[in-house]
Amino acid sequence: MLEGIPWAAIGGLTPAALLSIAVLLILTGKIVPKATYDSMVEQKNFWRNTCGTQQETIHVQAQTISKQEVASDSIVKIMTAVQEANRDSGGRS
Repeated sequence: MLEGIPWAAIGGLTPAALLSIAVLLILTGKIVPKATYDSMVEQKNFWRNTCGTQQETIHVQAQTISKQEVASDSIVKIMTAVQEANRDSGGRS
């Protein structure tokens, strides 16, 4: 990684030129201040945790919906059987 840096050219630059290059790199976003980097990592971890919590919630909701679907299917079958029995008896209780 360091072998790609032209050290001879850098050695010939004045301190003002090196500072100008550093400022230019910061302004273009090539170099990020540590405080900004730490803030970005913190936000990334927050959103990762939020996403994990949301995935868990979605999983629990899917299981609950599945259980409710089974119960509602049973209720529909029972109500259909009651209606058919009621029709067969001529509507008499």
